[in-house]
Amino acid sequence: MFEKNIFPLTVRLTGLKLRASKFNLALAAFLPAFLVFLGVRTTYGTAMKFFLFFFPYVFLVSAQDMVGTEVAGGALENVLFLRGGFRRYLWQKNFALAAAAGIYAACLFFLTALWGVACGKFDPLTIPQFGLGLLAGFYYIGAAGALSHFLKAGSNVVVILLAQAAALIGLLFSATSRTGFIDHLGTGRFPSLGSRLLFVGFTSVFPNLIVSPRLLRGGFTVAAGLAILLLFQKALVRRLELRK
Repeated sequence: MFEKNIFPLTVRLTGLKLRASKFNLALAAFLPAFLVFLGVRTTYGTAMKFFLFFFPYVFLVSAQDMVGTEVAGGALENVLFLRGGFRRYLWQKNFALAAAAGIYAACLFFLTALWGVACGKFDPLTIPQFGLGLLAGFYYIGAAGALSHFLKAGSNVVVILLAQAAALIGLLFSATSRTGFIDHLGTGRFPSLGSRLLFVGFTSVFPNLIVSPRLLRGGFTVAAGLAILLLFQKALVRRLELRK
């Protein structure tokens, strides 16, 4: 039975591991509390903008150590994962994690949107922005999952955050130029081929950017990147063998 339909087992095991992580639980509690604090101390609009930009990181954090430690720990040698079942399990973890993080984010968005409706400040544009944020979140899972084939523990998440830090430093250097890349990001216009290619690279590192109304076109880059990452993961999983 598990050989033919292992996804329910994948969902169950993924949910148990997410709940077992104290850091995941702390983050899940901190985000709504901080949104309320931010909305009360500043404005509802600020709280919603913060949520839209940062909630994809929930997907990234949930994707820490998707593969490495599980393979090394021997848990996948269980009889439930015979005849390649462990490969289907590791592949389906992408979608189980995306579903879990997506449901959490959707509930939080719904509550935040209700707050905006009650205040008369809800902007319908935030709905497609939220959808693009989900795409960015799934991209994080794809990237973290691919890295997890080579890195153990939470190193896959650390590598992505370090890449983003390096990109931010590069962006700050660009700000010293009269027509730097940061100016193009602010206007959403990329007049040269070089600036367009740089935008593609930057959104590959910072997929959160596509939630900005000026940068929605970056969604095509993130969607293409996600497809490539999932195909890469699929190839890695097919070649994966458990060490006896």
